[in-house]
Amino acid sequence: MKKQNRYIVFLIFFWTISIAHAQITENPFAIEFSGTKITLLEPFTVSIKVTGLDQVPLISFPDNIKNFQKRESSRSSLTNQVGGKTIITYTVSQNYYPTKTGIFNTGPLEILVNKQIMRSEGTTVTVEQSSDVESDETEEESPEINAELEREASQGVFLAVSVDKRQVYVQQGFNLRLSLLVSEDNAAELDFYEVEKQLEKVLKLLKPANCWEENFGIQEIPDLPITIKGKRFTEYRIYQASFFPLNNQSITIPSVSWMMKMMTKSEEEKDIVELKTYSSKPLVVEVLSLPAHPLRNQVIVGNFRLEEKISSNQLKTGTSYRYNFRIVGEGNIQSIQEPTFTNMVLFDIYPPDIENNIIRQKNRIAGAKTFQYQIIPKQSGSFLMNDLVFWVYFNPKKQMYDTLRSTLNLTVIGENVQNTQLETADAESVYTGIEQWDSTKPVVDYQTIIRNIANILIIIMLIVMIFMFRK
Repeated sequence: MKKQNRYIVFLIFFWTISIAHAQITENPFAIEFSGTKITLLEPFTVSIKVTGLDQVPLISFPDNIKNFQKRESSRSSLTNQVGGKTIITYTVSQNYYPTKTGIFNTGPLEILVNKQIMRSEGTTVTVEQSSDVESDETEEESPEINAELEREASQGVFLAVSVDKRQVYVQQGFNLRLSLLVSEDNAAELDFYEVEKQLEKVLKLLKPANCWEENFGIQEIPDLPITIKGKRFTEYRIYQASFFPLNNQSITIPSVSWMMKMMTKSEEEKDIVELKTYSSKPLVVEVLSLPAHPLRNQVIVGNFRLEEKISSNQLKTGTSYRYNFRIVGEGNIQSIQEPTFTNMVLFDIYPPDIENNIIRQKNRIAGAKTFQYQIIPKQSGSFLMNDLVFWVYFNPKKQMYDTLRSTLNLTVIGENVQNTQLETADAESVYTGIEQWDSTKPVVDYQTIIRNIANILIIIMLIVMIFMFRK
């Protein structure tokens, strides 16, 4: 075989192996669209879903989509703990608000993920006229104008550190924003300067040491329209997070400074670039102790409700069932602890699989935490679950402790049993037949084996290529 033919055959083989290897390796990124049928007051949302990575990658969404205006972004995380394994899925979303009604095709979209371009064919969005009811609701939900911003509104440009609450309880969250606000009447042209370097220094001053932080993960500085005392501004939101105090020490937010590049013109109409520094006002957040209670040092503060589900309301002793206790609301979702079970004589309760779904948007931390239990009834009869399983928290609106209690009414049939085991034909149980497993036999991960074989073949091909070129 001639050397040229050998080279062509090698390239074909190498290309085939490379494609097979690429198909084996799972893509951790996916593009999703929502809000494809909306009104003028609602956003069309482009999201990147990231699965299996330790942290959120750098993501840059398109600045321009025709007939839409880029606004705020949000981030959520879904954490599943199943059988001791933790899988985290991050979703980073960018909102685009329509500028007029109609049916629009976004056209192809390019999103930069870790400096690599992800492409999508786009989608079609239908925008309808807003109703009067929606207009009223939107006015009520408009960006919060707090005292800090109102006091500074007379200036053309100012830096503001603002919080949504000046007084909170221990474990109650408050939202903090660092923003540069520029009046529409401001004549000087401004541009950002060494953002990452400045932000690193500023955050050392801004972040309270005695708080749990839920960072909103702003990767691109959005420009948000805002009206203060009838005057229109653009808010450039540089940083945003919610903080949950861990003790009753008051939180002092010091003044911080931020430099911008300011472009002006000289008398000779030449461009002049200079650095302009803006400083924020200091502020204090007062932290109140929770009222006396046996669980005062363990409870979460927020507004919550209970959603629960069991695989059947008609149970049989000795059989395993799936029971979900889902806590939904606004607060420090990550720190929610398991509910309390009071009577272990009636049921055997196995350690739960846990799912965290945290949503960071609209100046608040919300979401849900789900505890997925396997329960096995041991005694027959009818049981009200409200005294058997519950979860205690502090409600800041009521300024009192509150309890989420089960509302299930269960009927159990069968003979009473003392000892139970997860041996059942119920396919819903993730533990089905676990006692019959032979732990001495190795688990075969065929996907990993194939991927390793592909890697070895590619290395061999490279060696062969080097040998062929030497000949």
